Amino acid sequence: MAAQALLHGFSYNPGVRGASNPVSSKGEFAGIESMMPHTLHFILPKSGQYARHGLGAVVAELETELVALETAKPNTSEKPQRVGGGGGGRQRVKARQKSQSTKEPQHTPRLEWLKQEGIDLTNEQTIWRINRSISRSSSVTEALGVIEEMKAAGIDSANEGTYLALITVCRRQQQGERALSIYEAMKQAGVKPGMLTYNTLISCCHQAKRLEDAFRIKAEMEAAGMRPDVVTYTALMALVVKTGPYRGRSSPAQRLGKALELYKEMLERSIRPDAITFNTLMFAGAQAKLPGKVLDIYRMMIDAGVTANKFTFGILLESAGSGGRLKAALEVFNEMCAAGVAPQTSTYNFLIEACASAPHPNAEKAWALYEEMKTIDNVSPNGQTYNHLITASCKSGDHAGALRAHELMRDSGFSKAVTSSTFNKLIQSASKSEGLDSAFQVYKKMREAGYKPDVITFGTLVSACGQGKDLARALTVSEEMESLGIKRNQVVQHALIGAYGQAGQWQNAIDIFRMMQQSGEEQPTALSYGMIFDACFGKEGTNVFLNTSEPGKLEITPDVM
Repeated sequence: MAAQALLHGFSYNPGVRGASNPVSSKGEFAGIESMMPHTLHFILPKSGQYARHGLGAVVAELETELVALETAKPNTSEKPQRVGGGGGGRQRVKARQKSQSTKEPQHTPRLEWLKQEGIDLTNEQTIWRINRSISRSSSVTEALGVIEEMKAAGIDSANEGTYLALITVCRRQQQGERALSIYEAMKQAGVKPGMLTYNTLISCCHQAKRLEDAFRIKAEMEAAGMRPDVVTYTALMALVVKTGPYRGRSSPAQRLGKALELYKEMLERSIRPDAITFNTLMFAGAQAKLPGKVLDIYRMMIDAGVTANKFTFGILLESAGSGGRLKAALEVFNEMCAAGVAPQTSTYNFLIEACASAPHPNAEKAWALYEEMKTIDNVSPNGQTYNHLITASCKSGDHAGALRAHELMRDSGFSKAVTSSTFNKLIQSASKSEGLDSAFQVYKKMREAGYKPDVITFGTLVSACGQGKDLARALTVSEEMESLGIKRNQVVQHALIGAYGQAGQWQNAIDIFRMMQQSGEEQPTALSYGMIFDACFGKEGTNVFLNTSEPGKLEITPDVM
């Protein structure tokens, strides 16, 4: 009866997928794991559906990992704590210590104990329950411990479920490469994988970033007479999209193209894509910074009759926001609300970002969205919100709005979200809206607040000095920059050329240009030539004499009236 009670804990409910089944896990394909999980219900096949095979291949492949599974004997050498205050207490402690030292702890493996109780461990239902026990292991080591118990108990039979259970544990523990080793052992043992095993393996390839292995497994699946399904193709798309950056073999646009090829292959095989498929494709478009393509894929999704979810709208709004597609972002937002998807803080952040990134920045709309988000339940501004407001205000020429957003950020407890980049935007906004003195006031506050200026800070200040025709300040800023060990980049050099040009010192401007030519790091660009022409001849200058004596050398002779 005791054995029956133990086995009762492994009861099988064929009508429920989830906790009562051998393996139940959410397959988080696509590199966008937290963003759009692809649910797979892993159900290990019962033993009767597959021929049994020896466990030798599994154990031989992973035997080195079983050394740590030996049960350690309890440590009885520790001094017992003192109990009671009299001699009787000490005597009782000594008696217990003596009793413990004479009793050797007995450890009987679970499967061996069941065997001693008369349970048939070769029974198909028993093997199925053992497989489920393996799949529920909290670590690969624990799973291998059950395998070792099977071997010790003389159970030399395993089916696909046994291997799938081990592969599932590897996947759950983010050990994709180890899962592939188990797959090779499975093939050597002559065990035929099923669709679920193949799809789980492709998911493991995603974890291990093994693109070639994933397509090899797909080919082996097809060679075995199995037809890939939507899970197979979606996992492959996700692998293509996410693995590329690590391999450095293709651009985001090329990875999107490959994912779309897989999508086309799906349709040719009459495999209906689901929301996860389209989300994966849209994510690829967003990675390629092609907001127009992302919107096209979304329309394909709607035309296919697939319902968009919160992840769909999140990808759409993020892509439209960063791409400055304000009109499209607002349309998607309205569709999201109509679909009953509740907006989040990130939703409004994407919309405000779209206001800042649009070809014609719209600070007024950004502030209206900010006021609206404060009225929505469970939605509140964060540091990113205020940074987008600052950007939108700066680009719209609303310096007062930018300062207000900065003040709100600080007063709302998001001072940590303030960065050197935040001050760089404020400096640029101040120089354009209120002049050079205002820009240096913001720079002073930046230094007093303990923020370290970077090359962008100095480039912005030098440019402002050039526009303000204050060469002395521009040179002072350049010297401060060098004293902090910050190298002048092309932006700063262009700003200095412009400042010298505004001051009528075209010879010094040419010296900076020559330094750029000779540095070998950043060669002059079309903008560089435009800057030096303007510095030498002015914005209206037309008499330019270009004499090229050597490749890479440019002789410039201004037309002196």
